[in-house]
Amino acid sequence: MKNSKNFNLFLMDGEVTGRIKCTLSNWTGLAYKVPRPYLEKCKDRQDLKQSGVYFLFGKNEDGDDEVYIGQAGIRKNGEGVLFRVAEHLKDEIYFSDAVMLTTQNNSFGPTEISYLENKFTNMAIDVDRYKVRNGNDPNPGNVTEEKESELEDFIEYSKMVLGVLGYKIFVPMVNREFKIEEKIDDELLYLNTKTKKSGKVIKAKCKRTSEGFVVLKDSMIEIIDSKSLPKSIKELRDKCKVNSEIIDGKLTRNFLFNSPSYAAMFVLGMSRNGKTEWKTKNGTTLKELEEKELRDTK
Repeated sequence: MKNSKNFNLFLMDGEVTGRIKCTLSNWTGLAYKVPRPYLEKCKDRQDLKQSGVYFLFGKNEDGDDEVYIGQAGIRKNGEGVLFRVAEHLKDEIYFSDAVMLTTQNNSFGPTEISYLENKFTNMAIDVDRYKVRNGNDPNPGNVTEEKESELEDFIEYSKMVLGVLGYKIFVPMVNREFKIEEKIDDELLYLNTKTKKSGKVIKAKCKRTSEGFVVLKDSMIEIIDSKSLPKSIKELRDKCKVNSEIIDGKLTRNFLFNSPSYAAMFVLGMSRNGKTEWKTKNGTTLKELEEKELRDTK
């Protein structure tokens, strides 16, 4: 329980689809999640006229999650982060929600927000859950080591706040403590199947997480589709080939699926029961493993 946190979520409009203000005990930060149609309602909030960083969330034409990360200082007219976000309403690229981060004591200056924008952008690129729309690498600014330590604390809390608000932009699909190169076989599931379509033995690795099943980078992918393959999986495989996320029959990044069968079908290009296809190092099927885990909880 030592890492437990108490977040305070205030539904400003009395509904979960409206504006949400988020605070956290012992954190000087302040977060607002504002749906696009509600931005005008925030124009009189003084804390959103301060300096801050912001995240604009939306989807691209392919249905992929996208984010634009920016910063805003206080302008001569007294406007701050909200005014800058509102300027993006004129952009061609659409966003559905904005999350704005500032402080309760108006302590951010130009150097601090530049540092935060740079860190948040590079973290989002590294985690690779969202397509980051920023065209350039933001300037990190020059901060003292004391200020850097203070800002890193702000970043750690901000990562949790974004997650609580529904955006796992900084949550790795596979825990950073899990080192694939160390081959912790007990934590992995394997698929090893020879397909009739290409005659190849397809070998893939998968990690169970609290979110679902992550097919790991460098897993082999059968490139030929079966007629029985569900349309959604076929479209995903086609998109991965176009985007160079499958090269020479190998996956170039981790992919998360909410079921073992979808993960298996993505790998093999055909309808498959993931509970029997995925196995532990010792040959135990996922179905058998889950049955054992269920017995052990009784």
